[in-house]
Amino acid sequence: MPPADEEYLLVAAPSWARHVEEHPSAEDICTAVRDVRPVTYAEDLPIVRRYWRNVFGKQLSARAAGAVPNLYAVVSAVTAGAGYSVLPRSLCEEHLADGRLALLHEPVEPPPLNTLFLVQRPGADANPDVVRVRDRLQHAARTW
Repeated sequence: MPPADEEYLLVAAPSWARHVEEHPSAEDICTAVRDVRPVTYAEDLPIVRRYWRNVFGKQLSARAAGAVPNLYAVVSAVTAGAGYSVLPRSLCEEHLADGRLALLHEPVEPPPLNTLFLVQRPGADANPDVVRVRDRLQHAARTW
């Protein structure tokens, strides 16, 4: 059984969220964000493209504002106002709660999910440290 599913959210800094809300086409989020660039960890925008395809049923035509090394850097860049992104709830929840990020869109259907799996190399059970970490992760995953 997979330990958890992570939910993806379309987010931006509050200043960009206000810009999108005030856009003449604010009811059409795809149009309202056209002049805001996405920030991602890869130039081909894999998470953002998947969100667009699954939630809006459209192909994303935007180009990245920039690619940063990982999702933590995406959170930092978006929080600093570099653009918008689609991020796992687990990485941006604290930023949303304290107002550093704003949710740009709440889909009618559940947003895209990414199922997380816990794997280990064959023979890793021989290492008690690996077993201890695996067991703690499995226990913690029950609350995710």
